[in-house]
Order: sequence, then structure tokens, then C-alpha cells
Amino acid sequence: MMVMAGAAEPGGGRRSDDASGAGQVPGPDAISAAIRRGAEVVGPSVVRISHQAGRGGMGSGFVWDPAGHLLTNAHVVRGARDVDVAFPDGRRQAGRVIGADPDFDLAVVAVARTEGLRPVRFADSDAARSGDAVLAVGNPYGLSWTVTFGVISGLERDLPGAEGSVLQGMLQTDAAINPGNSGGPLALLDGRVLGVNTAMLAGGQGLGFAIPGNVALGVAEQLRDRGRAAHPWVGIVGHGEVLPADWVRLFGLPADRGVLVLEVLAGTPAARAGLRAFDLIVAVDGRAVASPSAFSRALGAAAGRAVTVRVLRGGEPLDVRMRAEERPGVRT
Repeated sequence: MMVMAGAAEPGGGRRSDDASGAGQVPGPDAISAAIRRGAEVVGPSVVRISHQAGRGGMGSGFVWDPAGHLLTNAHVVRGARDVDVAFPDGRRQAGRVIGADPDFDLAVVAVARTEGLRPVRFADSDAARSGDAVLAVGNPYGLSWTVTFGVISGLERDLPGAEGSVLQGMLQTDAAINPGNSGGPLALLDGRVLGVNTAMLAGGQGLGFAIPGNVALGVAEQLRDRGRAAHPWVGIVGHGEVLPADWVRLFGLPADRGVLVLEVLAGTPAARAGLRAFDLIVAVDGRAVASPSAFSRALGAAAGRAVTVRVLRGGEPLDVRMRAEERPGVRT
């Protein structure tokens, strides 16, 4: 069973390119020093968010732009319009939820006073690799500004979300994530944010999950600017597939994975574009897609314009033009 890491507790960031570091393996003292430095960088940006709507709730969030916008999980602020925001230096402010999307499990909260706010910097979450060292910072069980340490344990995890939704392409980590951590940052040791902590696996040990920062940043910008996020959809059912090495060489493919189309739903953009079952999607506008969630992210980045989808059909490359539509049944 999945547990949203803040649900059980009553009560323009910038992005840089490299999500990993290289070099010699440091000793214990160096690791401890790196953890402290990372916590010192990201910690002042982390807030505690609470409200009394419904049964009340409490979780975490962080400052992501200098205009006073905070990023958190939708389930942390569920049912609330106004929230209380506590900062690490003891300041408190009233916050207003200006946009929330339960399908992405992300929300943006605005505060009026912006002096002293420290926006985070984002890493490129597409560059994350299993084994990357990370910190989870938040307010588990109300224990404010707790830091835990671990690694990225896995990538591209699809998990059940709230009310039948699916959280796609999640980062898996063994950094401890508990109720109250929801909405806090999962950061690299240099303090750059790699993801937004959102869930743990009930009964599991070291099974926590975070929304990739690239996804979170794009959704947050839409929530801030429009009050809602787009849900691009073309109407396929598919899964990630490893490509034969000789295909990769023969066709000059950008990666060794793709998305195998299992079904094309009638009357959808994919059907109108001529996509077929057993087509193998390998790229969108020349950029590799290695999983269904990566395909969705590529469509989202296109912002409603037509894209060129490269597929392999019967061992031959083929370019298909299509335009995504809003996914039916999206909650706003």
C-alpha cells in the first residue's frame, strides 16, 4: 500500500544541468561534511505547511522562486485555500493555495512577504542515476527540519496515486521519508533539488518516492501562471522496452530503450496519426524516450504543438506527426 508521506499527519526555481557528481570515493568525515553542507544550502528554503481544513493537515514545502511561491504536494493542502507557513528562522506567514493538481500531486502556495526568502536551485532530474547520494529534508511527524541521507534506489517508478491516478516516472530512494515529509525537497549533496518527496510504501523498509524535479518545475510554473496544469495525452497503452543492440547501431538510435505500443485507443490523436500496436516509440522531436512517463513528459514539453514521433515498425524507422490533447477525465 502506498502512503502519501504527509497525508496521515493531522493538524521559478533555477535548474542546472548535471544531477550527478564524479570523483574519488570520500571517507566518512568527508561524507558527513558533504551532508552538512547540502543541508545548510537547501534547509533555509524548506517550510512547514499546516491548515485546519477538513480534518486538518501538515506537511512540508520549499521556496522555489523569489516572488514568494512555494512548492508542495497537493495532498498536503487538500481541501484548504489558506494555510499557515512556518520558516526555519521562526517566521510565520499566511499562505494562499493558488493552484493544485491531484493527478500530479503538486500544489503551489503563495506568501505575500518575500524578503529573506531563499529559492532552491534545481538539478536536471533526467540526469539522475541509481546510486546518486541524496538528502530528504522536511517535517516528519511534526519534527521540524529533519534531514535524512540515502541514495537514489531506482528510476521511472510508476505508482498508484490518489483516487485512481498514477504517479509516473518517480524517483525511488532509501532516504527516510515519513508522514510530514510530503512536499519537501529530495536534494543532491550540493543542495540542488532533484525531486519533491511525496510517498512511502507502507510496511516497506527504505522505499520512498519523489516526483522528479523536471516534472515538478514544469507543473509548478503552469499552476503559478494559469492555476492549472496540462495533461498531454495521445491515447496509447505501452511499456518500456529494451532495444536490441544491433537496432541501436543500425538506425543510429539515441538510446537503447523505447516504448512498445500495446494498444492504440480508437478516436485518439495516436489513432488519427496512424500509430499502431507493436510500434516501438524511440524519440520525440529527436529526443530519446525510454519509458511511457518519459513519453508523457516529452509531450508536455511540447505545450500543445505538433511533434514528430520516431517509431520502429517492422524493423524500419518511421516518423509520425501528432499533437497531444488534454487527457479525458482530468480533475481540476
